[in-house]
Amino acid sequence: MTTPELPRTITDAEGRFVEFSERSWQHIRSRRPQLLDDLRPILEAIERPDHHQEDRIDGRERFYLRHVTDKVRWLTVVVDFNPDPAVVVTAFIQRKNPTRDR
Repeated sequence: MTTPELPRTITDAEGRFVEFSERSWQHIRSRRPQLLDDLRPILEAIERPDHHQEDRIDGRERFYLRHVTDKVRWLTVVVDFNPDPAVVVTAFIQRKNPTRDR
């Protein structure tokens, strides 16, 4: 696993800037290292999500990308929009469909 060039700023579907920072990378690297083989799906989930909804924590939103691999049904990326620019807080995989009514 190589360290990506960071920070990396992308734009979500609503035109808001989101930063994948060194802190984002360190968190995911320590908790979800299997997700860092390729950073593209994490960024793609934010740029072109298959589903998007508010998080339980105010100011945070969840972005979902479907079928990243045969074994991953959903990739979930949590973004905190309280700071400016917004930052990726975490990413994880899940098998269940996202809930529609948070």
